[in-house]
Amino acid sequence: MPDEVVDDQRTITLGETALELNYVGRNHSDNSLVMRLPKEKIIFVVDFIPIQAVFWRSMPDSWVGEWETSVKRVLAMDWEKLIPGHPGPGGRLGNKQDVENVLQYMSDLAAEVKKAADSGKCYDDAMKEVKLPKYESWGQYAAWFPGNVERYCLLYRSGF
Repeated sequence: MPDEVVDDQRTITLGETALELNYVGRNHSDNSLVMRLPKEKIIFVVDFIPIQAVFWRSMPDSWVGEWETSVKRVLAMDWEKLIPGHPGPGGRLGNKQDVENVLQYMSDLAAEVKKAADSGKCYDDAMKEVKLPKYESWGQYAAWFPGNVERYCLLYRSGF
């Protein structure tokens, strides 16, 4: 069992190295911490900010309504390199543009699914009809994008 907790932020010093643990809110789970090495300007983010890839399947265990806030908190931090839980294309690390792209994807996805939900097309019709060609080159688009649509339908149809 853990014997220490992190509320909003905590810094651990290991020799000459400071490591910040930052709670940025609920997103892919309710307990995501972003680790930041301030001197090196590196952050480590697991799963809720993919690099040029859509979100995993139907985004289980997620808080879609709060996810965007978490991503914005990451953008507001002082960093230059993002080490993701799953590397981007070619093993690439992330940068601020990648995080901005995730925010744009979320905005575009939300807008299109909201239109489908308002037209009564959630779930099955929306999963077939909603497309975002701008992101077709992103990893797992063909396999996981319909699940992303399904999860946003759940947000608009059920409120969570």
